[in-house]
Amino acid sequence: MRQQSGFHGRPNKPVDTCYSFWVGATLELLDVFQYTNFDKNRSFILSTQDRLVGGFAKWPDSHPDPLHAYLGLCGLSLIGEPSLRKVHPALNITQRAFQHLQQLQQTWRDSTGSCGRQH
Repeated sequence: MRQQSGFHGRPNKPVDTCYSFWVGATLELLDVFQYTNFDKNRSFILSTQDRLVGGFAKWPDSHPDPLHAYLGLCGLSLIGEPSLRKVHPALNITQRAFQHLQQLQQTWRDSTGSCGRQH
């Protein structure tokens, strides 16, 4: 599929804010996201922003909703929007939250030993 402005989920379907994360994260995991046009993607996401009530919509001139607001922010994070924390593409959480999760797992492993039972 060819990138138009943002990303679309299937051929011949319109671009959609949520795919800026879903497709972007997939391409990041495949180590090819850097070949996409970040400026076009950013412009598309920002064109769906509702400046009156806040949030992002599925398409420009549509009503914003929580799903597209969240995934729009995640898509902006993937392209390195300076004011946003970096998102872990596989888990859709911030890199900071991912590091904290790893610390919690290590603490749990250290307290349970290799068999999974607490000491």
